Amino acid sequence: MTWFYDPGPGLFNQILGFFQLPGLSWLDSTDTALVSLVIVSTWMNLGSGTLIYLAALQTIPGELYEAAELDGAGLFRRIRHITIPQTKLILLVMLLLQIIATMQVFIEPFLLTGGGPEDATVTVAYLMYQYAFNFTNFGGGGALGLMLMLVLIVFSVVYLRVSREEAR
Repeated sequence: MTWFYDPGPGLFNQILGFFQLPGLSWLDSTDTALVSLVIVSTWMNLGSGTLIYLAALQTIPGELYEAAELDGAGLFRRIRHITIPQTKLILLVMLLLQIIATMQVFIEPFLLTGGGPEDATVTVAYLMYQYAFNFTNFGGGGALGLMLMLVLIVFSVVYLRVSREEAR
């Protein structure tokens, strides 16, 4: 994956060169390091998210769309009044899963940037690792893990309350 971001012959710099734009030091700049990790993380999780959304869309009866089309509803009205309400619970589940996954990002900053230039890509999970294994402060790493767990519990409780109200 680091080949994509190579400051010289990397794929993204070749694409920029095709459009006559100057190349970037993707992982070495505080301006682009976090964006680079977001791109990698998005690409890594794209397949599973797409399958879940596709499965949710296939559960919507086609008759709803036909009736809306006969009533003169355009594309955006059909999305707003049929697709979103029919997939609301799946959308909420995916939102919660994405929040949890985002807060637990470790692999990307560890492998690609090592925390990044000027700690631009340090995440909570990476900071836990640094405290525990680089600074040998296992208590600090454990405390960060506990705080992360509490934050994720709060998000999960909020999700459960919202989904319970939606199910009524």
